[in-house]
Amino acid sequence: MQNRARWLLLAAVLVPGLVVGAMATALLTPTAAGPDAWATETTLWLGIAAVLAVTFGLGLAAMRLWLIGPVDRVARHMEDLPLPPEPDALLRIEAALDWYRRQNARDRLLLAGQLGAVEALRDEAAGARQQLHEADRLALIGRVAMGVSHELGGPLALLAGWLERLRTLEANHAPQDQRTRCIDEVERAAQQIERLLTELARPGLPRTRDADRPCDLLAVALRLQGQAEQHPRLQQIRLTVEATEPTHPADASASHAEQVLLNLVLNAADAMKRQGDLAIRLHRDGPWQIVDVDDAGPGVPAALRERIFEPLFSTQPTVDRPGQGGWGLGLAISRRTVASYGGSLTVSDSPQGGARFRVQLPVPGR
Repeated sequence: MQNRARWLLLAAVLVPGLVVGAMATALLTPTAAGPDAWATETTLWLGIAAVLAVTFGLGLAAMRLWLIGPVDRVARHMEDLPLPPEPDALLRIEAALDWYRRQNARDRLLLAGQLGAVEALRDEAAGARQQLHEADRLALIGRVAMGVSHELGGPLALLAGWLERLRTLEANHAPQDQRTRCIDEVERAAQQIERLLTELARPGLPRTRDADRPCDLLAVALRLQGQAEQHPRLQQIRLTVEATEPTHPADASASHAEQVLLNLVLNAADAMKRQGDLAIRLHRDGPWQIVDVDDAGPGVPAALRERIFEPLFSTQPTVDRPGQGGWGLGLAISRRTVASYGGSLTVSDSPQGGARFRVQLPVPGR
């Protein structure tokens, strides 16, 4: 727009100037006198006046576009600008800014306090994690101790029972063979305890190194039957052993098989309130030796037949600790022991009306 205004102004000055110059030259040139000369001069003067009028109009238009227009726009823009605030408004603005500064300082103090609290909570959380770690370690140690106590409880009870019987035989001057049998059983119980402690000290010991593997499950059951009367929890239990064959060889350790059967018999005795008939039945099913422990207790509900094999889960109270549940370790340890030989331990209904715990172990060389 400014360039066009400049060109328009230049044209308004130059073109009329040239025209006026040409007319003035014509007027100054001598001409012949007469009416025609006077008319020609008059026409020229009128033309010059017209050209000057047009030049003046064009100049005004160019000034309007190039000078007056921008100045007018600037003036209107200045009118649209807000007026400077009054002194009272400035004071209010300053007071508001001062309030925001004070609020910001308070927020910073509050944030610093919150950060300090977060740091304190973080330290407390670290301490709590350490305490939980220590509690987990203590719980693990406790579970190991409970397992050791549970597994050693059976042989220790048998050992104490045979020692008590030995004292009785000694007091009554019983025959030497009876006393010798007590000593042999005490020695066997001590060896069983030693084996358990050795396994606990060397948990990674391969099962293939068991000295008493394979074993005759019938011989194990009969030995357990002979020991039952010396165990304080089995003294009022009538334990019978039934077998379909003269021997029932299994690819398992005799000491481990005896420990498993002892756990099952003791659990069954507790379920029967330590009195009644309890049977151990053996038969072979193809490549498997089957040992069933049948009791006449209340049985195991179908919904709990897997849970009872979980560690620390028990459904029945014990006579030694009224109102409290059992340790819940015997069945878990027994299932793990049987599984280590490739066998299984399950529970179902017994024909005697209670529960039937079935041990399935492989036949050697299958």
